[in-house]
Amino acid sequence: MEKPILYFFVGALVCFIGTIPFGPINLGVVKTTVDYDRRRGIEVALAASIIEIFEALVAIFFGVLISRVLDSNPGFRLLLAVVFIGLAGFVLFRETNPVLADSNENEQRSFFTRGLLLAALNPQAIPFWIFALAAISQYFSFDYTGISLLGFLLGVFVGKFAALYFFVVASDYLKSHLQDSSRIVNRLLAAILFIIGVSQAWGAL
Repeated sequence: MEKPILYFFVGALVCFIGTIPFGPINLGVVKTTVDYDRRRGIEVALAASIIEIFEALVAIFFGVLISRVLDSNPGFRLLLAVVFIGLAGFVLFRETNPVLADSNENEQRSFFTRGLLLAALNPQAIPFWIFALAAISQYFSFDYTGISLLGFLLGVFVGKFAALYFFVVASDYLKSHLQDSSRIVNRLLAAILFIIGVSQAWGAL
């Protein structure tokens, strides 16, 4: 059982560290927590953590192939650039309306879906895991099969969720100045999305 435990801790540590820098997902969690409440922030964090498992799995089995396809397909990168710059504009200019009261049932369901979409549209995730797996291979001779693979993926989920939960908890103090905090988070999220979009456009040229 030592091998799966090692895989678990390596996956959790790498994913936790990789999630800490500001990006669209953790800022999306902060924004949801500030605009609504902790429970909805946790829903987004949970959805993003589930998607992270699949992104790590794709990088393990198809990482090199995907990297080559992206490098040889500038049109796809340009499409991503347009999507993220458009999202940046939407987030920046949308009127904020933070609420603390309970919303209707349909809106409550949408937060998990919102987290799934935000994580799935993140173009940084698979390249991050390709790089991370290459770095891991410098120190460990990992064989991503069977129970060892399950241990690694469980670690990825735990590391991602732990890091995002930290952002949920840290966001609570922003609620003392709810409207101002929401505007600040909007601007940060818009800036991150814009930078990602520009980087994708630059890479396609």
